[in-house]
Amino acid sequence: MYRERDPVMNKNLNYIIVAFLGACTVAAGIITHFDTVLYLHDCILSMYIETAETLVPSSPTYTVVDHRDYRPQVRTYRDLPRGFIHNGSILMYRAGREDEDLGDIASEAVRYTDYYRASSLASSIREYNGLRGTDVPAGTALVIPGSAPALRSDPRNQVMPPLITARGLYFTGTSVGGNKILGNLDRFRELGINTIVFDAKDIGGDLSYYSRVPEVQRLGTHDKRTIDNIEKFIRTLKENGFYTVARMAVFHDHLLRKKDPSLAIRSRGGGPWNPDAKEKWCDPTNRKVQDYNIAMAAELAEMGVDEIQFDYIRFPTKGNPKDADFKYDFGKMSREAVITHFLKRAHEAIAARKTRLSIDIFGVVAWGKGVDIESTGQRIDLLAKHCDIISPMLYPSHFNDDFDGYARPGDNPYYFISSGCQKVIQLAGKNTVVRPWLQAFRWRVSNYNSQYIKTQIKATNDSGAKGYLFWNAANDYETVLRALEDLNGVKKPKEGQDE
Repeated sequence: MYRERDPVMNKNLNYIIVAFLGACTVAAGIITHFDTVLYLHDCILSMYIETAETLVPSSPTYTVVDHRDYRPQVRTYRDLPRGFIHNGSILMYRAGREDEDLGDIASEAVRYTDYYRASSLASSIREYNGLRGTDVPAGTALVIPGSAPALRSDPRNQVMPPLITARGLYFTGTSVGGNKILGNLDRFRELGINTIVFDAKDIGGDLSYYSRVPEVQRLGTHDKRTIDNIEKFIRTLKENGFYTVARMAVFHDHLLRKKDPSLAIRSRGGGPWNPDAKEKWCDPTNRKVQDYNIAMAAELAEMGVDEIQFDYIRFPTKGNPKDADFKYDFGKMSREAVITHFLKRAHEAIAARKTRLSIDIFGVVAWGKGVDIESTGQRIDLLAKHCDIISPMLYPSHFNDDFDGYARPGDNPYYFISSGCQKVIQLAGKNTVVRPWLQAFRWRVSNYNSQYIKTQIKATNDSGAKGYLFWNAANDYETVLRALEDLNGVKKPKEGQDE
C-alpha cells in the first residue's frame, strides 16, 4: 500500500542535506585555505585583545602580537634535488651508483641549511659523517648538519617597502660570496650605511646565485655562481636593518648571447652585429631577452629583496647603429619606446610582488640632449612613469673635458652632482625618487680623498635628491668610510688600539 511522504519530514531532510553539504564546503574551504583562515583568526583575536585592553586596561598575562607582523610560512624542502631526503628538519643525502664529490653535494645542500659557504658545509659534512677526503663512495648515506627548519617565514615582502633615504654601497657577486661583508655590517650601520646593493647579474651574464628560472637552468647561466646561499644573505641583511637591492645588468649580457646566439643583435648583412666589439649585447627588442630578465627579477622579488635595480637598460652606444637589425617582437617602435615598454612590463611584474624597481641611467642623459636620448633610448620623463627610483650615474670623471665649461669635470664634483640631480628631479616629476650614484674611485680626479666624498654627499643633499649610492668596482670603500666617520663624529681608534 502506497503511503504519501510526510511533507514535514521531507522538508527536514532537505535541511539536513543542505546543512551537510554546506558544512562539507566550509570544511573544504578551510582545509584549502588554512593559512588564510589562521591569519584571519589571529588578526581578529589580536584586534579584539588590543581593543579590550584599550577600553579596560589591566595587568596582562599575555603578549599582544601585532597582526601586521604576521608572516606566512613556506616549506623549506619543497624542491629538494634528487638524492636528498628529509624528515622534519633532518636532512640526509644518499650518493648514487657512482662515487661523488663532497663539494658538489655541499653546493646543492647549502641553501637548505644555515651555512653561508658551501666549503664550510663540506667540512662539517666530512667531520660529522667521519669521511676521509672529498670522494663519497656510491650508496653512502650522509647526514647534512645544520639543516634548516622544515617551515620558515615567507621571505616575500608583505607590504611595499618604504622609500627610504638610502645611503648605500655596491658589492660584486664575488665580494658577497665571501664572509667579509656580513662581518662588516655593524661598522656600516655605525657609519650610517643603511643600504646594500649586490650583483645578481653583471654584464658578464653569470648569475651570482642559484636560480630556479627554467631558462636559467636550461642554459646553465648560474653554473658559476659565487653566492652559495643567497636566501641567508638576504635574510641576514634584512634582520640587521639593511635595505636590500639586487642589481641586474639587463641587455648588456655576454653569457646569454654566447649561450643562445639568436638573442644577439643581428647585422643587416647577416651574423651578429658588431662582432669584434668588447661589449656584447642582446637585442632589447627580443621578447625572449626581455622575459628572461623579467623572470629573474620576479624570482629575486620572491626571495624578499626590497628593490630590483636595472642597469644597462638601454641600447648600445658604440658601433654602427645603421647596421643593427632588431627583431621588434612587440612591433616597430623608437628606441625610447622600446625601453619604456620593457620597463612597464617589468614594473608590473615586480610591483605585484611588493618590491621596488629602480633604474640606472647615464648621467649625461640628465642634460636632455637629443643625441644621447636617441642613442640610449633613455627618456627620463617616460621612464619615470614605470619605476620607483631613478639613479643617474653622475660620476664627475665620466663627463667629457670642457663639458658645460668645466675643463676637468672630475675635479668639480659639486657642480655635476647637484646640477645633474636637479635636472633629473625636474624631468622625473613628483612620483619618482631620484637617488644618484656617486664616485668612490680616483679615475680622472686630481685629489681623491675624504673631502671629495663629503663634497659629493653635500651636493646630493643640497639638490633635493633622496639619498645616494657609492660605486667602486673593486669594492674598496675605505675613503668613503673615513669620510663617513668624520660626518658622523665616529672616533677613530688610536694607533695600536683594536678597532
